Amino acid sequence: MAIALITDFGTADYFVAAMKGTILSIHPSVSIIDITHEIPNHNIREAAFTLAACCADFPAGTVFTVVVDPGVGSGRRSTAVEAGGYYFVAPDNGVLSRALAKTPTPFAVELINERYLGPRRSTTFHGRDIFAPVSAHIALGVPLDELGPPVTDLVRSTVPEPRRENGVLAGEVIHVDHFGNLITNLTAVDLTNTISVEINGLSVSRRLTAYAEASVGEIFMIEGSAGFIEISSREASAARIVGAKAGTAVFVKE
Repeated sequence: MAIALITDFGTADYFVAAMKGTILSIHPSVSIIDITHEIPNHNIREAAFTLAACCADFPAGTVFTVVVDPGVGSGRRSTAVEAGGYYFVAPDNGVLSRALAKTPTPFAVELINERYLGPRRSTTFHGRDIFAPVSAHIALGVPLDELGPPVTDLVRSTVPEPRRENGVLAGEVIHVDHFGNLITNLTAVDLTNTISVEINGLSVSRRLTAYAEASVGEIFMIEGSAGFIEISSREASAARIVGAKAGTAVFVKE
């Protein structure tokens, strides 16, 4: 079994190392995988997208520990969830919304059994003091119902879906990757009768199946590996060229 980490901690400070040290102190032989620690600060939506985009690529039984937690120290709950053959340990702030969207009845608990929490309990670092130790115990085989009482009302953030406005299908950019590709919430089904898509006043009509089919710097559409339509540019940043970011509207012309 492995524990996979997503945080907004970056790697310049001790935070990720402290979480890993805590995990290994409880479960010395567990594999720890860094998905990313570069989620923009406090950006729950970006963390939710990243988790959902890759969790199905992991073996069943993986524990995903997601710590993007602007409400740390407040009354928000700490939770563990079992769904689709995976485990998720995270603050109850909607960060699991995308990953759980297709699981109608996940089993969730609130993390209150002190036996499985860390010996320190700061109000500023639940990644080390709550989520890391609980993740290690789950990886050791501790059942979720020993961690705390059931939760039936997990916070679900609104997952943006394409919508029709005045007869026009409107989507939005939900993620900008390292290469500057603009990942939208549109899928191939949404573009069945498409002539072009418009973003920031720019009309994009060419749809390709591989980046290499484009000329260098050309803007085009492509279905990306996460299953969404991307607006991309070969060997250049579409985000920079178009002047777009997460939340920028995309309109489908049919």
